[in-house]
Order: sequence, then C-alpha cells, then structure tokens
Amino acid sequence: MGRFRLLSRIGAGGFGEVFLGREEPGGRERFAAVKLIRTDIAESERLRPRFHSEIEAVDRAGGEGIPELLGADPDARRPWLATRYIPGPSLQQLVDGSGPLPEDTVLVLGRLLAGTLAGLHGSRLYHRDLKPSNVLVTATRPWIIDFSLVRLAAKPGVTVTADAMGSFQYAAPEQASGLGRAQGPADVFAFAATLLFAATGHPPYNGHNQFDIRLRALTEPPDITGLEAGPLREIVTACLRFTDTERPTMDDVRAALVRATDADRIPYPPAALSVFRRHLDALRSLIGPCADRLAREEAGERESGRAPDGTRERVRSRPGSRADHGLAPTAPAPPTVPEPAAAPATVPVPAPAAGERWVWHCHDWLRVPPWLMGDMVLIATAGGVLYGVEHRRGRPLWRLDLGAPVRGGLVPARDAVVLGAADGAVHHVRLAEAGPAHARHRYTAAVHAVGWSGALGDDPDRLFVAEGTRVHALDLRSGDRGWAVENAGAVTGRPVVAVGRAVYCTDRGQVVCRRMDDGSRLWSVHLRAAGPAGVTALDEVLVVPGADGRVYALHRVTGEHLWTAPVGGTVHLAAVGCGGAVVVVTTEGSVTALDAGDGRPLWTTSVFGGAAPCALDVLVDGSAVCVADQGGIRLLGTHDGRPLGRWELPYVSGLRPVGDGLIAVGLDGAVRRLSLAGGRYRAVN
Repeated sequence: MGRFRLLSRIGAGGFGEVFLGREEPGGRERFAAVKLIRTDIAESERLRPRFHSEIEAVDRAGGEGIPELLGADPDARRPWLATRYIPGPSLQQLVDGSGPLPEDTVLVLGRLLAGTLAGLHGSRLYHRDLKPSNVLVTATRPWIIDFSLVRLAAKPGVTVTADAMGSFQYAAPEQASGLGRAQGPADVFAFAATLLFAATGHPPYNGHNQFDIRLRALTEPPDITGLEAGPLREIVTACLRFTDTERPTMDDVRAALVRATDADRIPYPPAALSVFRRHLDALRSLIGPCADRLAREEAGERESGRAPDGTRERVRSRPGSRADHGLAPTAPAPPTVPEPAAAPATVPVPAPAAGERWVWHCHDWLRVPPWLMGDMVLIATAGGVLYGVEHRRGRPLWRLDLGAPVRGGLVPARDAVVLGAADGAVHHVRLAEAGPAHARHRYTAAVHAVGWSGALGDDPDRLFVAEGTRVHALDLRSGDRGWAVENAGAVTGRPVVAVGRAVYCTDRGQVVCRRMDDGSRLWSVHLRAAGPAGVTALDEVLVVPGADGRVYALHRVTGEHLWTAPVGGTVHLAAVGCGGAVVVVTTEGSVTALDAGDGRPLWTTSVFGGAAPCALDVLVDGSAVCVADQGGIRLLGTHDGRPLGRWELPYVSGLRPVGDGLIAVGLDGAVRRLSLAGGRYRAVN
C-alpha cells in the first residue's frame, strides 16, 4: 500500500481495517499503522470527505501524544493513511488484562492525555470518539489514535451528521442526542469517562445494547461506582456534568491534574507490566527483534526529542499547550527486555510453551475455533483464509483464500467443511489427498450461521443456512436451494441441526424449531432476553443462555419450558455439556455448572478476575472444563470446578479438544497443539 508493505492485520472497525506495515527499502524503513478504508465508504459521496478530514486532522494535530502522519492517498480506489506505529496495547487491553489501575497511575496518564487534548482544542480540533480503545499506552505515555470522527472547526458541515456516532458508553449527552453540538466539552466528558474506566474497569454507562446505553446517557447520571474520594474523583465528577457549559475546559482539567501529580514516570503496577510484556511478545512473533528496537526508540524519542528515524520530532507550540508550559515529563525507560538472539531469515514464531507439541503462526487474527478432520487441522482466519495444517507436526499443507471474513464458524459435513462468509457466500470445501475442492454458493446478505443435518443419520447433503433475517435449506451435492423462510429477526449464535430439525435463536428473543425437509415451524418460544450464544443440545434438553443473567432449558421435541437458572451475569458463549451437567461462562468471568435435568447449581468459580472468557469447551475424556481468555487457558475439574492447571498463553480466542489435549488459536495468529502429558495437569503449569 503505497511504499508500505503490509505485514499483518492488527485492527478493524466500522470504517475499515488497520494493518501493521513496514516502509519498503529505499525509504526510512519505519513501521506504520496503515488504515485501509472500506470500499463502500470510499465510494460514498457523504462519507469520503470525512476521510479527507481525518488525514487533514492527523496532519494538523502533530505534537506529543499523536502518532505522526507518514503517508496517505485519499483518492485511491481504497483510500489509506499511514501513521507511525506505537508499540503498545490500548488502554482497553491494558485494563482488561491487568484490572483497574491505581489512582496515582491514572492521574499521570490523565495529565499527559489532557495535555494532548488541550493542544488539539488549541488548534480547533475535536476528537469526538475518545475511549479506552482509542488510547494506546506505552511505558512512557499515552497516545490518541483514530481521528475518523474528528470535527474541524473550519469545516463543521463535514461531520455534523455523525455527532451521534462513536461509542455511547463514553459519549457526552449532547453527542448521544445527535443534536450536532459535540465539540470541546464532549471531548472533556469522554476524557473523564476514559479515566473512570482506567480506575474502575467500567464506563459511566452500561446496558443490554446500544439503544439502552444511549437512553441511559440521556436520562441517568453516570455510574462512578468504585471511584474513591480524592482528586481523581473530583476531576472526573466535574467533567461528567450533564450540561456541556458546566464542564471545565481541557486547559482547566490539565491544570488540575498538574496540581494533583508531578510524577515524572508513570507508576504502572506489576500486573500492567505483565500486559506490556505479553504485547511485546506478540509483536516479536510478527517482526522479531525489531519489536525490541521499537520499544527502545519510543522511550529514546521521549528522552531525546527525536523521532525513530533520527529527525527532530515535530512538536508545534500553541497557546495553552504542554510545550508552552514546560510540562512534558521526563520519561522512564521501558521495562528491561533481554536482547534476543539473532533472528533467522524468516519471521520467527512464538517459543513453545510447556506441554506444547508445536506452534505455527499465520500472521492474521484467529477468532473461529479450529476443527480436526483426520490428520488435518483446519484454521479459518479473520481475513477469510482457510488453512489445512498437519495435526502431528504443525506443517501447513495448503491455503485457500475465501475472499471475505468467516461468520458462524467451521461446520464439518462428512468429508468436507462448510463456512459462511460476510459477503453472502457459503463455502463447501471437500478435503482430498490432492488438496481442497472448493464450491461456492451465493446469497444476498451476510451468512452468519450454518448447520449440517447429516450428523445423526439425516439427509447427508442438506445444510441449514441463516443469512440476514432469512433461513434456508441448501443441497450441498446439487447446489439446489430448498425452502426459504423470513424470520422476525436475525439468527444469533449457533443453531442445533439434528434429527430432522433445526433449532435457532433470533435477536428478537425467539427460539424457533423447524423441519429440515420443508421448513415448516414445529414450535416457537419467546424468551424475555435471548442472548447471543445460541442453542446447545443435551439429549432431549435444549439449553439457551439469556442476556438477563439466566439460562433457560426447553424440551427439544415440544419446546416445553423445563427450568430456568440464574448464573449471575451475561452468558456470551455457547454452553457445553459434560456428564449430565451444563457448563456456562459469563462476561464477568464466572464459570457455573448446572444439573441438566433440573438446573440445580453444582458449582461456581471465578478464575479471570472479572475478564470475559473467549472460549469454552470440555476435554475429550470429560475430565476437565477448558476456559480461555486473552491471558491463557484454565483447566477446571468437571465435578467440582477445582483448578487443575493452566497454560499462560497470550490472546487465546478459540479451542478444540483432541485426543491427548487441545488445539488453541489466538488473536496473535498463533496455532498451538497442547499436550496434557498423559493427564498430569500440573506438568503444563
């Protein structure tokens, strides 16, 4: 893209994707975050000017705390811009991984952020989408990114229709209302909401969905639970006032934070430093020893005032800026990292963990759980590529580009797998010794769920397909479309397709059972709050997690309500069955086992300190429940929930139990085959 070679996708959002790029030889060979705009936005006469505004804003902003603009082409078929890559996690990732930060840490981070925002406002720029995921943090300072919703005061009409965009959890009331008035005071509100999250782990507003959150932002006071009395609480409370004219300016906020702390270094706690180390490890897996060089350069730039390429950093003095007041802190060096050995010519892969048979890296996000067929592991990436990897040694066998991100996971169908894609395609990939045989079936909307009906002796060629608000039957052998039915809402989570029936949930709270031969409805049940996890079948019991902190059980044949059990939080992953029990996890990090017959709680445990798990499954032999988050995999006893062991691995997002252990995939692109060493769980700690 331009003079940048794209190495790996590192982010995605409503406007496009972000890639880690490296300047090609002949330039300065810098690393960049390259933002590639979606084609539909690039072709929009209404939205394309907003990208021009983003480029202008990044170029005008400059200074400390905002990554430098390295290049852009707003008139390309897919417009792009490249800014300097910051080698650190987002504030969201830092708090998710380490827990809420101490007040003295938040005060220093806030002082530096306030200086950056005061400089922006001095240049008559307003960010309007400040939130923890748009703040990157390093050992030396925070950085503000993503200026896609910026307002340039000289061009207010460019973004006036977007004032209600962004994240309502951190949006000021005037922004949530969409009245077109979101300027400096809205940034002050979002700044305080971001500090509140850093100190407590929660935003000022929460709810079941964006509409609920938006309503709360307009009608309820912000939730500052967990914020101890002191200077931080005083500053946050003043900035979260409902009326924009009652909030202080960013210069006033910065002055208050300067009075509250004069620390030169950011006093990160040990748990936060562990997050930095994991992030650096993941970066090493992509660019090798250059990751350590980037970390050193980021610290060295802060100390010497020079950019990574040796040129003088561009810092613009403006009235009220940090440069004018001499408030730029002396930055500490990052945590000491041993100098790695000389790297091979190829990009290095992560070092094996204890109990690890092999590790292979595909350099793209992995969110879909893998699947094992014969001696082959099938891996689907976020970018829409399917890999076949040898199960015993981790050697890649073939690669198939599907052309669009995968939705709904990998579904086995005899000697093939089926995948739904975001572009409306259903991919039928038949596995053979000579390589994959690929067939594609097209639908009009994104396919977000598929299910195969042949697992229990049903028609081996019939597939259940959910696209948009419609559900269909598809004959895999002939490609013929069978019945098609319009639902009141879109299918959420995974369906259960077996014994001639398909059972699925919709986002309107319906649980529906249809015949697979003709699509006729056998029964339908409306739940008060059906969640996003979908349906799990345990013999004649269907388990449906709700978004209201409860789990519902229905009879598979009749739809009769059998029992309801509270689990203390929102269940976002499909439940799993094990030995007459059903196991569920919540976004709050609790794991609960319920009796599948009557819903009695058997045991409950919490092992993630409030972090939301990313994957849930049960070992093949039924001896342990496996729960993963972005810090690793925990093994819990199926009978009592007792911790049996763990792997400390970064960014785990999907699991697949195999005969002697697990196959795990991660957001860092790593695929690992993990061995339980003959069931001796402690050996893998």
